[in-house]
This record gives sequence, C-alpha cells and structure tokens, in this order.
Amino acid sequence: MALAAAAPKKKAAPKKKAAPKAAAADKPEKPEVFRKGDFVTSIAEKTGLSKTDSEAALAAVLETISEALVNGFKVSMLGFGSFKVTYRAARKGRNPQTGEEIQISESYAPSFTAGKGLKDKLNPDRK
Repeated sequence: MALAAAAPKKKAAPKKKAAPKAAAADKPEKPEVFRKGDFVTSIAEKTGLSKTDSEAALAAVLETISEALVNGFKVSMLGFGSFKVTYRAARKGRNPQTGEEIQISESYAPSFTAGKGLKDKLNPDRK
C-alpha cells in the first residue's frame, strides 16, 4: 500500500496593510524628529564652526544645564524657557499586567517650561 504524497502547504497570503486612518482636521501630523546630528549641522551652519566644534559646543551646553540641575539650580534662558527639577513623592501604583499593588519610590525629574519668546514663535497668529 503506497502512501499518498502529502500536498504541499500553501503559504499564507501576505496581509494587506490597512489604509491609513484619516487624520482629524484639528489634530496636527506627527512631527519629524530633529536628532542630535541635525542639531550639530544646524549649529555649524549658523555659526560657521566646524561640525566637530559644533558638537563640542552642544555637549558643553547640555553638560552645563545638567550640572546646574544636579546642583539644585533652576536654569533660565530669557525668551526661550527654563529648566528645573521637580520632586515626585513616593506613591502606590499598580502593575498593569498582574494588578498587584506596588510601591513607587520618590524621585526627581527634570522639567522644561517654554518662555514667552518661544511660545510666540510657535503661535505667530496669536497676539
């Protein structure tokens, strides 16, 4: 008695991607990401510095802001905004997978508040 040859398995048809949902008229599109390399290039173009020097300048600014926050200072740049450290008290939370109650420890988080000049640039029609 001969065994029948197994029929070859068919590959599943590739799933069609759903059509993108129509964006709501009042909701802006997701913005592109301005990455560190873009930032360095922009600094180099605006200042005439080399990209290496621009990257060093950016690193120095970010390090200075970080050090000031770690040392308890509020960093204020008139027309742009201010950085400060916000305290978060210890609290109870829930593990979303198990529903188990957990203790979340206190922490410090950096926060940024945009200044009037930056807000005005983002909203040129509002005055």
